[in-house]
Amino acid sequence: MKIHSLVTLGTILTTLLMARSILALEPGQSEPKRLFSTGDSMTRGFNANTPLDNPHLSWVNGYHGFWEDLFGLPDVESHNQRIDANFGDSDRSNQTAAENGATMGDLTTQASGTLGKNVTYATVLLGSNDVCKDSIADLPTDEQFRTRFEGGMDTLLANLAAGATVQVVAIPNIVEVYNQGRVKQSLGLVDCPEVWATSGSCGSVLSPDATDSDRAFALSRIMAYNQMLREITENKAAQHQDKFISFTDVSFTYPFTQSELSNLDCFHSSWEGQEALSRETWNSGPFREHQELD
Repeated sequence: MKIHSLVTLGTILTTLLMARSILALEPGQSEPKRLFSTGDSMTRGFNANTPLDNPHLSWVNGYHGFWEDLFGLPDVESHNQRIDANFGDSDRSNQTAAENGATMGDLTTQASGTLGKNVTYATVLLGSNDVCKDSIADLPTDEQFRTRFEGGMDTLLANLAAGATVQVVAIPNIVEVYNQGRVKQSLGLVDCPEVWATSGSCGSVLSPDATDSDRAFALSRIMAYNQMLREITENKAAQHQDKFISFTDVSFTYPFTQSELSNLDCFHSSWEGQEALSRETWNSGPFREHQELD
C-alpha cells in the first residue's frame, strides 16, 4: 500500500512537471520556430559584453552553445533559446535584419527580408535612434514617425502567413540611461558623461550641451512615439485577426539599473540588460504561459 502511494505520488509529480512543457498556443497560432527580428544595435547586442556586436547576447536572437559554454560567456536566455526550450529545436530558423543605427524609417526595408522565409515569429524594436539625434530639433514629427511605422508593419504583415506572431516592443526610456549613467564609470575607470561627450552617443539626451529641458522634451517624445506604436499595433491586430500581434511597453517601464548599462559605452544594454529585456518581453508577450527557463 505504501509503495502504491509512492508510485501514485510520483506519477502525479511527473505529470505536473510535464504539464509545464505543454504548448498553450491559441487556436490557429503557428509554433514560433522560424524567428525573424527587425531592429537596431540593441537587437545586435552592441557593446553588451565585448566591443561591437555580440550576436550571442541579443535579447531575441541570442544563443549559448558549446563555445559560449566552454569559454564561460554570459547567457541572456534569449527568445531564440526560449523557443528551443518550449517548442523544440527541429525546423528552426533564427534570423535578424537589425542594423546598427537603424531608425523607424528602415523598418520597411528590414521587414521585406521576411519575404519567402515562412517566418512564424517576428519582433520589432526600433525608435531609439529616432530619439537619439544631434539635438531635439531633429526628432521626427508625429506624422513622420506614424507613417514610417505603419508602412513597415504593412510590409511585415503582408509577408507573414496566417498564424504568425508579431511582437512590437516599445522604445526604452533613454532619459533613464542618463539618470543611471551619470553616476557610473566605463570599465571602472572613466566617468560615463566623459564617454558620452567623446563618443557623441545620443546627443539629444546625453550630450554635455543637452539641458534638463531637452531631456524632458525627449522623454515626452518617447512617450508619444510609444503611444503611437501601441495604437497602430492594436489597429493592425484588429485588421489581421488571422495573425497574433501584440505590443509591450516593458522595455520602457522596466526599472533598469547601472549594471544593465554597457560597461563599455554606458549607453547600450549590458548582457545583464539584454537578459532582462529578453525575460520581460517574453513574459509579457504571446508565449508567456509556456515553460520558463530557470
